Amino acid sequence: MVKKLLILLFATALLFACSMENQNIIKGTIDGLEAGDRIVLSVEDPDASLWIAVDSAVVTKTGEFTLKTSVSDNYVRLTHLKDGEKFKKTGTETRPTFTNYFLESYATLSVTGNADDWFYLKITGGLYDFLDMQEINRITDSALVIHKEGYKMYEQSRKTDDTALQNKGVALINQAGDILISAKVLEKEFVKKYPDKAYSAGLMIYDHELKGDINKYEAAFYSLSPAVQNSPVGIYVKNYIANTRASEVGVTAPDFSQKALDGQEVTLSKFRGKYVLLDFWGSWCGPCRESSPLLVKLYKSLKEKGVNIEFIGIACNEQQDADWIAAIERDNLSWIHLNDSHAEKGKSILKQYAVFSFPTCVLVSPEGTIAYKEHPVRIIPKIKELFEKDALH
Repeated sequence: MVKKLLILLFATALLFACSMENQNIIKGTIDGLEAGDRIVLSVEDPDASLWIAVDSAVVTKTGEFTLKTSVSDNYVRLTHLKDGEKFKKTGTETRPTFTNYFLESYATLSVTGNADDWFYLKITGGLYDFLDMQEINRITDSALVIHKEGYKMYEQSRKTDDTALQNKGVALINQAGDILISAKVLEKEFVKKYPDKAYSAGLMIYDHELKGDINKYEAAFYSLSPAVQNSPVGIYVKNYIANTRASEVGVTAPDFSQKALDGQEVTLSKFRGKYVLLDFWGSWCGPCRESSPLLVKLYKSLKEKGVNIEFIGIACNEQQDADWIAAIERDNLSWIHLNDSHAEKGKSILKQYAVFSFPTCVLVSPEGTIAYKEHPVRIIPKIKELFEKDALH
C-alpha cells in the first residue's frame, strides 16, 4: 500500500512538473497598469482575420502582471483592457492597446514600458535573448523609437487638421519602415540557419519579397523541419500557400458571401455574367488611399461606357469602423463595400485570396475565373486595354 502511494505521489509530482515546464510565463512591469485591469493573450485564427483570446491575467498589484500560457511556436497578441473593457476579436479597440510577440518553445519572458504606449513595450527573455536575435532586436528597437514619435505626430494632426504635422509624422513612420527593411537580410539568414526554429516559419509570413514567387516560397517552407511545418505558425503558412494556389490567375475565383456596408448580403458567384473588380484596401493604408482616385476615375469611365462590371471594396485589418466609413465617404468610393474584419470564422476573403500586400486588386471574369491579380497601378492599364479590345469586336 505504501509502495503504491509513493508511486502515485511520484507520478503526480512528475505530471505537475511537466505542466509547469510546458508553459510560457510572461511577467509585466508596466507603468500605468491599475488593479482590475486585464491582460489578454490571443492568437490569430489561421482561417480568419480574428484574434481568439486563449489566456488572461487580472492585474492585482499596480504596475505588474503575470500571465501563464501553454501557447507556443506562434505569434501572440497581448491586449490591455482597462477595468470594464471587453476584448474584441476584430481588434476594433478605440486606442492602441495591443502588441504582438513570438513565443518559441517555453520560457519566462519580461515586458516593460508604459500602459499608454502599449504598442511599444519592450520584451526580453526566451527567443528575444537568443544570440542571433540581438542585432535584429537592436534594429527593431531603433525603428520603434522613430515610429512612436511619428505616430504621435500623425494622431495629433488628425485632431487638429495640421497637414504639415501629418506629413512629418508620415515621414517618420516611413523612416521607421525603411530601418526595419534593413533587418530583413538578417531575418533571411536566420531562416536558413535555423530550419528547426518555429520562428523561421513566423518570419516567412512577413517575407513579402519571397511571397512574390510562390514556387520559391513553397520550396523554402518545405525546407524547414517537419516539426516546424506542423507547428501552429507552420500551419498558418501552409494555409497561405494553399490559398495562394487556389487564387492564382486562371483559376475559378473563390466564392464568398458577406454583408455589405448597406446591410445587403453580397455573394460573388451571383455576379456571374459580368466582370467584378475586388479591391483589397484599408483606411489606414497610405498607398491604398493614393490609389483611390485612380479607381474612382476608372469606375466612372467604365460605367459611362456601359461596361458590364461591378467594383467591390474589401477593407482589411480595420481597427475602427468609423475610420473605414469616413475613408469611403472622403475618397468618394461609390461602389459596394465589405469589411473583412467582420468576417465569420473560416470566411475571411483576405485569407481566401491570400492577399499579403495592400492595395491589391483582383479582376474576376464573367465566367468566374481570375483574370488579373496585382497592384491597382499595374492592373488599371490592363483593364482599360481589355475593354478597348472588347469595344473593337
